[in-house]
Amino acid sequence: MTETLTLNGSERITIIDSTPERFEVEATYAPHGEQPPMHIHPSHAESFTVLAGVLRVDLAEQQHDHRTGESFEIPSGVAHRMWNAGGEPATVRWVSTPAGRVESFFRAMDALHRAGTTDLVSKAGVLRAHADVMLPSSLLTRLLVRLLGRMRPAPTPATPVRTEVAR
Repeated sequence: MTETLTLNGSERITIIDSTPERFEVEATYAPHGEQPPMHIHPSHAESFTVLAGVLRVDLAEQQHDHRTGESFEIPSGVAHRMWNAGGEPATVRWVSTPAGRVESFFRAMDALHRAGTTDLVSKAGVLRAHADVMLPSSLLTRLLVRLLGRMRPAPTPATPVRTEVAR
């Protein structure tokens, strides 16, 4: 059984594999998608392969459009963001290593969408609770997340123990 989670208004992931060592998903980015803020992952690296479409990536102060068949990696601690700026959906294979609490973060973001509470304060609550997974790259934004996140703690969705899901 596959499971799809919503991360924001234009990005959805389908879980493929979840172990302590790696979290693998297939992500779909809607056309003309939401441009997220620059952020870092303090505890894991990410690798991507574009399966369809074009994914725009800001990485280390450079912007690049990655096309079908291209792969790229984002080391832990490097500021980045990605979105679909084009007119067709983009699909990528995305692997986070080590997995740590990446799945918990994605499930908390999905819980916000399911509850219809995707306001700034709610997202700050999730980010504050998952600072080991994702941090805004701006120090000012990190401070705001810490302050606003106290106002509305992150939801605590059930996180099942997973093994590889059929491809």
